[in-house]
Amino acid sequence: MLKGITKSGFEYEVEDKALDSWELLESLVEVDEGNVGAIVKVARQLLDKRQLDKLKNHCKDPDTSCVSKNKMFIELADILGGKGSESEKQKNV
Repeated sequence: MLKGITKSGFEYEVEDKALDSWELLESLVEVDEGNVGAIVKVARQLLDKRQLDKLKNHCKDPDTSCVSKNKMFIELADILGGKGSESEKQKNV
């Protein structure tokens, strides 16, 4: 399991089976090939519904109640990069 806290303070846990998913890899390839909309699939494949709802709330603009796609991209990049994870902390010791 990958656990950590993103730079902005979002606490996440990603199951090993999600990280080892071929479908996740396919979705990431889609994003890499320019299909930015595939990031929605990536988010759903990485995080369970409860965590995804918490992430969207974390990225919500308090004034407009709109979830910022840019903030979501940043958070997902941090999660995929293992930012704030125990394994990243061990690498930096």
